[in-house]
Amino acid sequence: MSSTYYVLCLSHDPATSAREYRTPEEAAGAIKAGIEGHPGCDLLIERVSGGPSEYGCPPRDTRPAGPHCYHRDVRWVDIEWLRLLGRAYESTDPAVVDAVRQGRFFCWTRDRVHRLRHSLGNAPELEQRP
Repeated sequence: MSSTYYVLCLSHDPATSAREYRTPEEAAGAIKAGIEGHPGCDLLIERVSGGPSEYGCPPRDTRPAGPHCYHRDVRWVDIEWLRLLGRAYESTDPAVVDAVRQGRFFCWTRDRVHRLRHSLGNAPELEQRP
């Protein structure tokens, strides 16, 4: 199955899709060149293959806004890891809160992960109730 790549704008809550691309390189190049209608926005790449599967954080010097990351290429993170991080950010368990506080999630701030909650399936209204 082939993948499609979307540039997402995380300056909206929840995140919105800005454009669609066939390769991750096209998406990263578009972010670096600037996406029409999204000047100064926090942008990232979503890989979709039958559903969202990965998120790519472009280097800070190629995107107009967002967290100050320290990588020089697109860094990809599996959706399952971000789902867990999103749940951890919302946890009230003292051990989990402490673990998140000590973690180094430069690219994946609480706000950024929260804005992806619908794509991650972590939105409270998406949870099934008994």
